[in-house]
Amino acid sequence: MTARILFAIGFLLVGPLAAAEIDGRWRLTITGHNTYLFGEPQLGAGLRMPWEVVIGFQVSDGAYSLGNGRARLLGEAEPLSHPPGWLSCRQVQGTYLDSSLTLHETPRIRFAVFPVAGEVDGQEVTLLPGYRPPGNYLAVTYECETRDARASNWFTFAERGKQVLGKRQDAERQIDGDYRHARVREVIALPPEGGLTLPLVDGWRFTRGASDANSWISYLLSRE
Repeated sequence: MTARILFAIGFLLVGPLAAAEIDGRWRLTITGHNTYLFGEPQLGAGLRMPWEVVIGFQVSDGAYSLGNGRARLLGEAEPLSHPPGWLSCRQVQGTYLDSSLTLHETPRIRFAVFPVAGEVDGQEVTLLPGYRPPGNYLAVTYECETRDARASNWFTFAERGKQVLGKRQDAERQIDGDYRHARVREVIALPPEGGLTLPLVDGWRFTRGASDANSWISYLLSRE
């Protein structure tokens, strides 16, 4: 199902735009981060991984004609601990099996480059990424540990968080007294997860979430 994002914030559109006003090359830049958490916000640890998705497309004679996208990691992984200082984490090299039982190394973006279909309707464009479920994603392997006795229930929180939130996550656990160690493989989706409808307005911007939240996404549309 096409997800529509309506952006009547900060501008007013009046009347249909002439084809000449929307013709040309456009770029949608999507930046954000995924939070990989083994546990829950009350007790857990993991990484925050920044990324960027860029979609370029052409409008000719008022019609969508060509589009493509690319996705990449952006910057370094940020270790997380909840509560602060109780646990430590780091990104490591690893592997995982995809749905077709093919082995891949991590970190891995499923589709670093992908086609993008689309349609122009008056003042709006709908972008349709050329992939099917499970869509695009970023797979990561990380290791976390603690010797803090206050974190003795960490693995219980991790299992509950995985079940409640339906995380695509698996872990190898080690316990030795107060010592806890987990090697975690986890997959989280990258946008766009479906169709995306937005106004053809140069400089249009929309942000969802906050920079310190589990999920943060910022959209910027501009002419090339």
